Amino acid sequence: MVGEYEEVWRRFAVAGELEFGGHTDPSWRHGHATSASFIVRVDARRMRERLDPIRRALGRFPFVSLHPDHFMHITLLMLGFPVQTPRRKGEISHARLRELETRARTTLSRVRPFRVRLANLNAFPSAAFIEAHPEGGLERLQELLSVGCGMRRPAGPPHLTLAYFHAPDGTRAPVELIEVLERFREWPVGEVLVEEVELSLLDLRAPYPKPRVLASIPLGGHTPSFTLAEP
Repeated sequence: MVGEYEEVWRRFAVAGELEFGGHTDPSWRHGHATSASFIVRVDARRMRERLDPIRRALGRFPFVSLHPDHFMHITLLMLGFPVQTPRRKGEISHARLRELETRARTTLSRVRPFRVRLANLNAFPSAAFIEAHPEGGLERLQELLSVGCGMRRPAGPPHLTLAYFHAPDGTRAPVELIEVLERFREWPVGEVLVEEVELSLLDLRAPYPKPRVLASIPLGGHTPSFTLAEP
């Protein structure tokens, strides 16, 4: 996993190009109003002392869109755009969502809670993010969910997105941005105890909506605090 993060950083630093990132991107959402995902929620309020220096440094760039505390989460698996009757690629029915919730509950009942250390600023062309360590924990969770739900595991290492880059595709990354990222390449942020996975809906029309929880699925077979609600 460390090697994968280093490869992501190497590609970004060498290419030095930005893309328009985020869920509001019309070319990604194709007119859909919501998306459904399995996520791990992160309580960023407990990490403000370590996050604020990074946020201040990134916030000086006009194309950087910083995530507020209530939006901070790690996406494990993007499930699709919920609709009554799927007709296009990427769409998913409400009945299918319920099926995936049931499958995920069975899968995650066999996984014990574990800790993840969040540290080191990194970047994709579309976003700045914090790495998740040690290697293998969240990646294994992604793999189990992907297999259990019959879906493809997403490419790239699991990460906590800190900000989107809102720049036209192919824009050259300023040297000053690379310098900021390098300054925080070895920067501990905090630790997260992964005890549950949320099946959540995201309003794609709003810049930073609070993810709506459809189901809270505990690891280790504990009693859930939520059950699947009507989308």
